[in-house]
Amino acid sequence: MVVTAIGGLSIFIAAIGMTVNGLTLPARYAGADAPPNVGQLGVGLVVGGIGLLFLGILIVGSSAALLSGLPRSRPFAVAISAITAALALAGFVLLLTPTRRDVVLLAALGVAVVAFGGATVILARLRR
Repeated sequence: MVVTAIGGLSIFIAAIGMTVNGLTLPARYAGADAPPNVGQLGVGLVVGGIGLLFLGILIVGSSAALLSGLPRSRPFAVAISAITAALALAGFVLLLTPTRRDVVLLAALGVAVVAFGGATVILARLRR
């Protein structure tokens, strides 16, 4: 469960960076010729960053709830871990299609699939 808490915190931090990058993207073209759609370039980054921010909060919250022993927190943690693993797997598959693959991002998404998928399986098994 600590692995998912650390993963959630790293997703949260990356989401903040992604959102700030999207918000400040038009300012990078201040001294140069800006593309005609400079106002729309950062919208995808901002929307994706806010989505990842929400996911990071859910992961950290579900991990903290489970670690603190709140009743009925296990199904919530299982669902959040499964959703995160599915999203990472979808990103991994989508990155396999372009001709120029980012190997570092593929490796990071592969680790996320294994970590969150493993956490889902471990948390979903019944206690004895």
